[in-house]
Amino acid sequence: MTFQEFQEKYRKTKVEELSSSTSKNPVVSVLVQTYQQKDFIKECLDSILMQETKFDFEILIGEDGSKDGTRQICLDYAKKYPNKLRLILHHPENKIKVDGVTTGNYNAFYNFYNAKGKYVAFCEGDDYWADPLKLQKQVDFLESNPGVGFVYHSFITIDNKGQKIESPEEIHQPKWDITKEELFKGKYHPLLLSICFRNIFTEIPRQMAEVLNVDTFLFSYLGKFGDAKFQPDIEPACYRQHPGGTWSHRMKENKFLSKIITYRGLSRYYLLHENKELYTFYFNRLQSSYKMLIYYYLKNGNLVSASKILSKLLLLRK
Repeated sequence: MTFQEFQEKYRKTKVEELSSSTSKNPVVSVLVQTYQQKDFIKECLDSILMQETKFDFEILIGEDGSKDGTRQICLDYAKKYPNKLRLILHHPENKIKVDGVTTGNYNAFYNFYNAKGKYVAFCEGDDYWADPLKLQKQVDFLESNPGVGFVYHSFITIDNKGQKIESPEEIHQPKWDITKEELFKGKYHPLLLSICFRNIFTEIPRQMAEVLNVDTFLFSYLGKFGDAKFQPDIEPACYRQHPGGTWSHRMKENKFLSKIITYRGLSRYYLLHENKELYTFYFNRLQSSYKMLIYYYLKNGNLVSASKILSKLLLLRK
């Protein structure tokens, strides 16, 4: 799906980008998606601005229509750092709904399409980086290793007060290299705030724009560009979990539904691209997620919902 096709399909209201004087050919585009994060966005942006590099980089901020003061903070930063920041102001009407769930996918993919850099890195508006040489180290490695798909490093988890806490994501994070075969099947899952990869988003799969777990789809997609390399020499970034976080305290039901939607998208993508092995792999995961959701409903006495999901599973097998 090209950018024009993306706009034709999803844009309902014009998007506004503030004028800036960023480099026309930055080496890295740092993508920041933010919504309702007034207490954290400054720390995020400061951690990117502190990067010490021998090359130009741009910070592309997608502000998703916040009402808590986040937008004004972004406006202030854009005016203060016009040579570093590009600020894109989004309208709620453009938000993509996936199975009735409002997402930030329009914001995220708009940033993907508009990134000018040779490489792409991420930092969500409530996370931040700790190593001022992160970008330089990652670009140096990618420049020296053209066959590598992407690089990544470790992270720690913090709460909304900046205190270190434990999280399943941190406990299970990979601290080793990942093969492209493992990426294809989602065996290991780095966090987006730690990765850097070559800018390959002239087009994106249509199916990726309509899933809830975009990062799961993205890592599988990146597998076709090579292995992922872990960089232990980069100081861990800070991944924030708090009541306002995207995935914090999500109910089990919604987690199952998210997996179903994402595996459905991946199975359709690989079916379309005639990759029977990966289609079968994700189709089986899709069926397993349906079964787990049915069990969850039955365990909680929700027979009506269990029956509805069972009907969908039976239709899937036809």
